[in-house]
Amino acid sequence: RYRRDADDDDEEDGGAVAMLAGTMTMGRALVCLVLELPDEETTPEDVIEAKKGERDQVIARLVDLNLEIDQLVNFAGDKLFLLLSLPEERILEEAEARQVKVRLNEEKYGGALCPFRRELFEEEAFAKTTDECDACPALSSLQLLELTHSVVTMEPFDDGSGDAQAFDPQRLVDDGKIVAYFYLHYDRSRLKLLENWVASYLSPQPLEDIRDYFGEKVALFYTWVGFYNTMLWLPALVGTLLSCTKAYFGTSDTPWVSLYGVFMTLWAVLVSHLWKRLEAQRRYEWDTLEFEELEVMRIEFMKNPATQRGVHKNEVTGATDDYYFDEGTFLPPTGRVARCLATFAVILFLDVLSILLSVFIYQHAVHPLLTAEDHYTGSTVGGILFSATSLLLDKVFASLVQRLILWENWMTQTQHEDALIVRSCMFNVVNKYFCLILVAFVINHVKIMGQDLSCPDWQCMPVVHTMLMVHFIATALMQLAETNLVPWVWKQVADFKSNASLKKAAGQAASLKTPMEEAFDMASFGGVFDLYSSYIFQFGYIACFTVAFPMGSLFALVTNLYQLRMTAKTLVASTQRPPYSCASDIGAWQHVMDTISTGSVITNSLIIGITSHSCYFYFPEMTLLHRMWAVIILEHLLFAAKIFIENVIPIEDTEAQREYERKVTMMQFHLKHTFKLAED
Repeated sequence: RYRRDADDDDEEDGGAVAMLAGTMTMGRALVCLVLELPDEETTPEDVIEAKKGERDQVIARLVDLNLEIDQLVNFAGDKLFLLLSLPEERILEEAEARQVKVRLNEEKYGGALCPFRRELFEEEAFAKTTDECDACPALSSLQLLELTHSVVTMEPFDDGSGDAQAFDPQRLVDDGKIVAYFYLHYDRSRLKLLENWVASYLSPQPLEDIRDYFGEKVALFYTWVGFYNTMLWLPALVGTLLSCTKAYFGTSDTPWVSLYGVFMTLWAVLVSHLWKRLEAQRRYEWDTLEFEELEVMRIEFMKNPATQRGVHKNEVTGATDDYYFDEGTFLPPTGRVARCLATFAVILFLDVLSILLSVFIYQHAVHPLLTAEDHYTGSTVGGILFSATSLLLDKVFASLVQRLILWENWMTQTQHEDALIVRSCMFNVVNKYFCLILVAFVINHVKIMGQDLSCPDWQCMPVVHTMLMVHFIATALMQLAETNLVPWVWKQVADFKSNASLKKAAGQAASLKTPMEEAFDMASFGGVFDLYSSYIFQFGYIACFTVAFPMGSLFALVTNLYQLRMTAKTLVASTQRPPYSCASDIGAWQHVMDTISTGSVITNSLIIGITSHSCYFYFPEMTLLHRMWAVIILEHLLFAAKIFIENVIPIEDTEAQREYERKVTMMQFHLKHTFKLAED
């Protein structure tokens, strides 16, 4: 199908165009491709003809692919939107050829994920998805979009001329031949998510709906956030009670601080370990067990000039690799190893810079303001300055690390993201936590540049308490600004540029936008890395340092519950629909969590024995040497408890594994005996 609607802009008003676009997108999963329409009055004739030739070439290529193509010119007349979808017969062919996994009817056939087959579809053996489309109820809108995209970008038949080239939307965008290429939101499911997810603060997250609409990677992130917030309830409650005892005693040190430190250490170990168990359950439920073995190469890896093409002989198989990049050696540094070492050198420089800034701030801005009578002024100033410098260095690091990771040239997306996570951990552990380590464990016992910078009366616990409180408040304010203030400012700027306020004052109605124009103006999805990062390093603050500020868990829980729905709202209502992305686990973030839980054993032991004076409530005659021995003994006991927990609670959920195997067995039985089909 190939048609053009709203040809004459003089006869169609904005409302009619928007209404027409709504009917065109109803019940259909559509890929949108945007072409430029130059202004005929101001653009030279040769430019107009050149643009027309480029448009005709793009459209002709799409028509050759046997796609359903709808055209719509926006009311302003400067953009042509092509809405791409597959005919129903082509959907069935492509889904079967690409073995798209679809869930069988659970009541009749067990509910396992089974490769799509036409015979099963015609027998109505598949369950309907949560966001079923009119074209094929067994497939989700995201699966239909992926099928359409795979047809658009499929390799053409090579007739031997060497001119055959795949349609590459990103390359065409970079070359200026098309304006944009993106997936349209499927409004039927989108409204359902807005109602059941974004607006339902007290309801569980509809994780299956999220998975069907965005893919396993996004659903796994929100599964992790929901799990983390659930685990926060207990330390938030206990921390609030401990804060009440501190207020009652009028001091930061109470007899319960030591017990709370032990509790927080065990809590951190449980969070890290229980998540592995829940993650294993999701792998069975979503059938992502073999994802990393089947993962394809990154397009950026294949296009990288440093990647060798068809010249390297595989040492194992003896065949020639299509794409290869040398892993390299340490001595002398070559290949990827040399690039990784260069990245580590940059991170080391930033870490040293962060340490020097922390020492400088404490020496010249915080310590002079600390007195025995008033520690709040210096601590508050320190908290503000430490948070500001941490944020500034984080921005610098973020701008550098993306380029460095691309330069390292990893083959798969999982390898790329894991490398990014590890580099981020190497930097942020120092950038975010060193200032607290400095104040809590160092300055009372080590002279800095020959100067005694110890806390007044050796009481560093109140200083760390105030610094942490300032950090949590600053973080909450920054998150509120990012989710509310910044979008409002950008909206005001956009309205100013479009003279929206003047039109409103003149009584003119704002022009209605089509769903395609709204999606075109939305920001693209930036991935889950930044989303994970803020939560994971918050987990580090809570696990390792909230013994000094027990209310931190409650602060984190409240802001997280609000932030969860705000990020969901942004993803569903203000972001272009992301392409499908799968994941079997949270990647190297799990190693970061394990590192934090291990570090919490050390930091909490030191806070109990060195920073806090709560031990004196139990042992009034303790000396510094006794306290050091207490730290060592407590640390060993907590490490023993950590090992015990990790060995007693199994990671693999045998019940989930048995359920998965049962479903697979039922699927195999019905394929062979009920439908008389051979297994692939």
